[in-house]
Amino acid sequence: MSILYRIINKIEYLLYDFQGFILQKRFKKCGNIKFFGKCNIKNPENIIVGDNVTFNDGAYLNGLGGIEIGNSVSISALSIIVSTGLDVDNFLTTKKHINKKIKIGNNVQIGAGAIVLAGITIGNNVVIGAGSVVTKDVQSNSVVAGNPAKIIRGIP
Repeated sequence: MSILYRIINKIEYLLYDFQGFILQKRFKKCGNIKFFGKCNIKNPENIIVGDNVTFNDGAYLNGLGGIEIGNSVSISALSIIVSTGLDVDNFLTTKKHINKKIKIGNNVQIGAGAIVLAGITIGNNVVIGAGSVVTKDVQSNSVVAGNPAKIIRGIP
C-alpha cells in the first residue's frame, strides 16, 4: 500500500507542475513559480508574478483589477487575493463592482486562510498572519495579523 500511495502522490504533484506550466503561459508576466496543490486563479492575463513564488493548496486569486506579485512570495493554503469588490458607495442603487490593483512586494509570506482585498499594497519583507483580513496597505518590514489586519511587530 505504501508504494501505491507514493506513486499516486508523485502523479498528483506532476499534475500541479503541469498546472503551473499552463498558468505561466496565461499570466501577463511570470517568473519561476511552483504549485503545491490545486489552486483557483481567475483572470490570469491581469496577473504579474515574479521569481520564486509558491502557491499552496486551495489558494484563490482573482486578477480582474490586476495583481502584481514580487519575488520570493509564498501564498499559503486557502489564501484569497481578490482585486475586485463591491462598490459600497453605490450599493443600494447599482450593486456594481469596482476593480483595484493589488501590489505584493518581495519576500512576503501570506499565511493560511488570509484574505487580501482590492486596492491593497503590501511592502517588502512582510508576514501576513494566518486568517488575517488585509483591508489597508501594509508597510515594509512588518508582521500583521487579525481581522482587520494590524501591525503586530516590525522585522529588523
